[in-house]
Amino acid sequence: MADVDVQDHGQHGALPLRVHIVEPEPPSHGFIWQQGSSSGVVRAWICAACGYTELYTDNLAALYESYRKGRP
Repeated sequence: MADVDVQDHGQHGALPLRVHIVEPEPPSHGFIWQQGSSSGVVRAWICAACGYTELYTDNLAALYESYRKGRP
């Protein structure tokens, strides 16, 4: 089963499962600074024979860029 929705069924209804990366505050910045972040929706691919499941996230380029900003 390809590209299946993955949802969180919480108190406020069903919402798509998301990955969210918040960029850290840089050591120095100007007076006005806005913290950056990126997010992506998680989708599943499921084997119909055994149930093996792989999760994939969209918006990879933006997620990776936000992730790298927090790493040396």
